[in-house]
Amino acid sequence: MKYTSASANKLIRTLEDKKSFLLQQESNNSTYVQAQDEKADIPDYDFSDHNRQIDELDCKIRTLKHALNVFNTTTVLPLGITIDQALVEMAQLNNKLPRLDSLRRAKNKTRLSGSMTSRRDVAEFQYLNYKTEDVEKVYERDLKCVQQIQLALDKVNQTEEFEVDVTE
Repeated sequence: MKYTSASANKLIRTLEDKKSFLLQQESNNSTYVQAQDEKADIPDYDFSDHNRQIDELDCKIRTLKHALNVFNTTTVLPLGITIDQALVEMAQLNNKLPRLDSLRRAKNKTRLSGSMTSRRDVAEFQYLNYKTEDVEKVYERDLKCVQQIQLALDKVNQTEEFEVDVTE
């Protein structure tokens, strides 16, 4: 069957939800409590059937995730990098942006609390050792890069298809 990255990820979430449901059923029904002199009310549970269903779901999930990984490592975005490279770069930039934002918002001169030197208050100031304009340029460049990567990923994730022998 053909999938886009978006549809494959949606199917993976659906399969993982089904697996979670089966595991919860197993947890609820694999044991029961019976008081002495009480008629048994044994829940419906078949280990072999549950285990087979879980194994089938795991196989489908594994197959889809592998196909996605291959797709991500072989599909080149219009930016000239593969999807997996783009995902790593975007994560790095998203981690970098808050630091740059903090640096670009800093004041050139900040008064620190006074200290006592020779019985008189001395004002201390903290000065920036860089130009906020330089940081602003890098911040804008990196933000634009994140946006470009995200747009390229969005387009490919919705339009490019790959073949996987898995059905829901």
